[in-house]
Amino acid sequence: MQARRFVTICEALEGAQTVRLRWPDGPQEGVPVAVAARDRERNLCLVDLPEASMPQGSALTVQRELPPVGSRVYAVSNAAGLGVGISEGVVSGVRSFRGQRYIQFTAPVSPGSEGGALLDAEGRLVGVLDYRHRAGQNVNFAPLAAWVDEVVARSQAAAAQLQRFDAATELLRNARWTELSALSATWVREQPDDADALRFAVAAAAGLKDAPAELAAWRERYRVSPEQPGIGVSLGELLLMRGLADEAKAHAERLVAAQPEFAKAHLLLARTQEVARANREAEASYRRAIELDTWLLEAYQGLARMAQAKGDHETAIAIWSRLSGLFPESLQPRIELARAYMAARRNQRAYAVLQQLPAADQDGSIAWFWRGVALLRLDAPEAAVAAYRKSLERQLEYREEAWRGIGEAMGAMQRWPEAIAAFQAAVDATPSNDGWRYNLAWSLNRGGRAAEALPILSDLTAKSPDEASYWRLLGIVLQRLDRPREAANAMERVLQRAPRDVLAWSELVAMRRAAGLHKEARDAYQQLLALDTKAAADSYRRSMLPFEGTAP
Repeated sequence: MQARRFVTICEALEGAQTVRLRWPDGPQEGVPVAVAARDRERNLCLVDLPEASMPQGSALTVQRELPPVGSRVYAVSNAAGLGVGISEGVVSGVRSFRGQRYIQFTAPVSPGSEGGALLDAEGRLVGVLDYRHRAGQNVNFAPLAAWVDEVVARSQAAAAQLQRFDAATELLRNARWTELSALSATWVREQPDDADALRFAVAAAAGLKDAPAELAAWRERYRVSPEQPGIGVSLGELLLMRGLADEAKAHAERLVAAQPEFAKAHLLLARTQEVARANREAEASYRRAIELDTWLLEAYQGLARMAQAKGDHETAIAIWSRLSGLFPESLQPRIELARAYMAARRNQRAYAVLQQLPAADQDGSIAWFWRGVALLRLDAPEAAVAAYRKSLERQLEYREEAWRGIGEAMGAMQRWPEAIAAFQAAVDATPSNDGWRYNLAWSLNRGGRAAEALPILSDLTAKSPDEASYWRLLGIVLQRLDRPREAANAMERVLQRAPRDVLAWSELVAMRRAAGLHKEARDAYQQLLALDTKAAADSYRRSMLPFEGTAP
């Protein structure tokens, strides 16, 4: 903007302990800059570069008059760190958000464009790119360049507010959630419509795992900043996560009505429709999201997931194959492609995909985790264990999943002590996950430690009495502990939930015979005979024939 001074978006600097500036002929690691002034309300910051490090070039001329509607403008930015790019569009108008005016323009911008320049046809700066207010494909907004002249004065006038913001940022950086909660609560009480105060309130509640407070703070954030559709989408995602599907769907419908060109609003609506099993509507919403943003991976993922749910694995494979070509250096499409192949039981092809990941990800934790999954499906449990362990060594984020995989692989090799240890590690990582506790009980039973499995299963059946798999394993464990009458009672609970379960009827025949309930065993056998004559014949030979001639 002038000698050694640059302007950017404040949000791009938040949370950073140091800020560096890089330019083509400068040091590769960049040069540290100092933040000279901040206008948080307008999201504009000034940074100063040391004089000795000044790059070649001249300052931009600021156009302080509003550009005419329909005039040509150019968005110049280094979106996603891919190098400086330029896109062309026109000024659509001037819009007001919370009492501040912004230039609306059609030049395409992408995430990472924040802080770039909006230039007129003469190369003068008319605005600064701000992705926060993007409302759809080619519906973008920029703070006025003329505001740059006011940043210093407004920064000085808001010194106390900035000091509080910095204190909150430091607490957030150091995960001091209780103190951040107290600070943000005072801030919100004094300034209930302050967007920064509410953002920190959200972060504090999330850090403290206070779900009601987090949801309440998100509601307030959206109330205060309805012009930022991204906040509306985040609120909808949280509603969906909290199981408030109907409210999430109604919220998404309102968001789409208010922001019809915002791709992520359609994505949110699609997710709520998918949860509501409105599959046709969900598919249409996913496709509309892709029309608005052809790079929206989550929408493709939704379409692929819906295709797989219908058993249309080839469509899912086609979607992820296309995205793997579009994003050759991106890991996620390749992982999803491998998963699609595994869903289609083409495990060898899945493993081949996982061996050809982008170079930067070849030796990463995620790559090794999914190789472990594929190898286990290829009946190579020893190699699967090695892959899972490499993912753990590389600090896999979802470590419990790797331990579960190791447990399954060890079980496949009948190495029960190691399987038990792995499933125990999964439980220790996420004690609230009942699936891991069930796996642990299963391995304890198979490893000859049924007595240790019993309290786990007793707790699981009490907690989830409608889950048939818990009752089945409880019955098997009780039978192994020579408590056949209680085992039979547990298996009866399975059949209350799955009355045509052939295996459960066969187990019940054996359990009732072992308990001396001969008449009841024959009744169960007759039920089994009506369902499956072959299974009934097997059950008769195993459980009925040895007792023939015994008085009922």
